Amino acid sequence: MKNFKIIVLLMLAVLSQNLMAQTEVKKPSEVFEMYFGTFVNNDTAVLNKLNDYLRPTVEGENAYQVDFKIVSQDMMKESTDNFLSAFPKSTADACRKEAEDYFRAMMENFTKGKLTVKEVKVVQNEYIEDQKIAEVSYSVSFKVPVKFSDVPSGDIKKVKPEELRKYLVQSVQDFKNADKTVVTEQKFSLYQLNEGGKIYYWNGSPDEIVSGLTDFYFESFGSK
Repeated sequence: MKNFKIIVLLMLAVLSQNLMAQTEVKKPSEVFEMYFGTFVNNDTAVLNKLNDYLRPTVEGENAYQVDFKIVSQDMMKESTDNFLSAFPKSTADACRKEAEDYFRAMMENFTKGKLTVKEVKVVQNEYIEDQKIAEVSYSVSFKVPVKFSDVPSGDIKKVKPEELRKYLVQSVQDFKNADKTVVTEQKFSLYQLNEGGKIYYWNGSPDEIVSGLTDFYFESFGSK
């Protein structure tokens, strides 16, 4: 009987060690909040935390390398160039600064989106044996203008600099004073990784968060 008790105690000790070894480093909701803070809020401090968390799974390297300043500059230039290309060159050249301010204000409101994690379900990955997926359901709220000032009327190819400048300056104020809250509900999947006896969560395509939210955000402008 004494030997039997010793065997049982040893079995329980091994089982306890195995259970402890398979603990989650962070809960799926915490991991998703880091993804959101990184790729939507563009928070460098959160990016560093996400990389610190994932480092053991990528051989000590950074999982994501993002320079938000460069990304923002590139996006600003592309957006501004595309927008101004519709207007006469003289008007476009005269209003470049105002157009940049316009897109900067627009994206600032986007990056200030507020996250609420609604539910997390951990399910079996039907394509990969022994891997589970954390399905995160969440909502995001944005502040957007109820309506914009009127765009310059008439032939767009004949819009004068003062007309376009007035529209852009007022639109910047519309974003800064945005008083309408819009909310969208989305889903995102985090995949389990087992590394060193610990469970991590990750997703190799975090741009899915941004693409789903930008579609909603840009469709929310103006009166509904």
